[in-house]
Amino acid sequence: MKLLFCHLLNNYTGSPKVLSVLLKELAADNDFEISILTSKTDGVLNGIQNLKYYDNWYRWHENKILRIFRFTLSQLRNFFFVCFADFDILYMNTVVPFGATLAAKLRKKKIIYHVHEVYINPNFVKRLYLVIMRKCAAKIICVSKYVKENVNLENTIFIYNPIEYSCMPLDVDSYLKNKLERKIIFMPTSLKKYKGVFQFVELARLMPDFNFVLLCSVELIELQKFFSRTSLPENLSLVGKQNCLKEFYREAVITMNLSLYDKFIETFGLTVLESFDALVPAIAPSYGGPTEIIQNGKNGFLVDPYNLKEISGCIKKITNDFDTYKSFAVYAKQRAKDFNKQEFLREIKVVIIQVSQETVLNNSRWGGVRQVLFNSVPEYKRQCGQVVFNFLSLT
Repeated sequence: MKLLFCHLLNNYTGSPKVLSVLLKELAADNDFEISILTSKTDGVLNGIQNLKYYDNWYRWHENKILRIFRFTLSQLRNFFFVCFADFDILYMNTVVPFGATLAAKLRKKKIIYHVHEVYINPNFVKRLYLVIMRKCAAKIICVSKYVKENVNLENTIFIYNPIEYSCMPLDVDSYLKNKLERKIIFMPTSLKKYKGVFQFVELARLMPDFNFVLLCSVELIELQKFFSRTSLPENLSLVGKQNCLKEFYREAVITMNLSLYDKFIETFGLTVLESFDALVPAIAPSYGGPTEIIQNGKNGFLVDPYNLKEISGCIKKITNDFDTYKSFAVYAKQRAKDFNKQEFLREIKVVIIQVSQETVLNNSRWGGVRQVLFNSVPEYKRQCGQVVFNFLSLT
C-alpha cells in the first residue's frame, strides 16, 4: 500500500512529533510504501529510514507578507505534486496543507485527516479548512474528545497522542528529592502571547524562591528579541528550540502550560504527558485537552491561567513536602502509561486498513472507466503531465 503524508512545517512541535512515531512504524513495515511532502527544514521528521522525502517549499518567515507568499507557494506545490504523485491514500497531518487535499479529491483518492488544532486565525481561513475537510475526508482522526466535539462530523473518531513510555528510575526517592532541591518550574511552548509566556514571566517574578525555565520552539536570538523590551526576573532562564526535552523534564519539579483560554485552547497537551512520563506533575488550564489528561489534585492542577495567585498556591501545594510531591509524581507516571505508543499505532493502522479497503472497492467499480478515459487522452498531453511531475518531484 502506498501512503503519501502531507505536513506543512517540519519542526520540533507536537504534531510532527506524533507523526514521526507513526512514520517510523510504517516505514519499518514491508506492507507499506510511504513518502512525505513537508518542509525541508530542521525538525523531528528528518532522518527516518525507508521514507521518501519531498519538499513542499514552505519556510516560516518573520515577515508576515513573505510568510503568506511562502504559504501560498506551498499550497500550489502541494496541489500540483499530488496531481501526479503515485499513491493510494493521502494522509493529512493537520488541516493546513489543503492544496494537497483538493488535488487528491480531484483524483478520487481516499484522504485521511489527523486533526491537531481547532483554533485557526483568521476565522474565514478556519471555515475554509473545515469545509474542505468535510467535503473530502474519508476519515477524520482527532487527538482528543475536545477536538472531536469541535469538528462534529460523522466520520470522526478520536485517538489520543502517544508517548515513548520510559522505565521507572531505580531510586525513585533520590530522583524526586533532587527535583525538589532544584525547584525548576519548566514551560516548553511556542513563542506566542496566547501561550501565556508573559504570565509565566510574571509568575517567576512572584515566586523568587523557584527557578523558572521558558523553552520556546524558536532560535534563542529570536526569543531574546521577543522579550527585549520586557524586564525579566533573575530567576527566569530563556532557552531556544531543542532536539530533545528529556533532560529538561528530568530536571524539572513541575511543568506548566498557561495557554490563555479566551484566545487559544489546547487541543491535547503533549508536553503535559511527556512531563508525566518523567514523574513531573503539571499545571495547565481547566479547558480543552489538558482536562482529559490531568486528574485535578492528584497528578497536577487545572487552573485559570490569569490567576497567578492561584497558580503559585498550587505550586506550593505540590512541592510542600516530599511525601506530597512523591504522591503527585507517581500518579503522573501511572497516568502516562495510559497513552502508550502500541495502542496508538494499532488504532491508526485499523483506520488505514479500513480506508484502503474502501479504496480497493472504489477502484474495482471505476477502474475500467478510468482506464478508458486515460487512454483517450492524447499521448503528448500525458507526456506533458510526466514532465510536470518530474519537475515537481525535484527537492
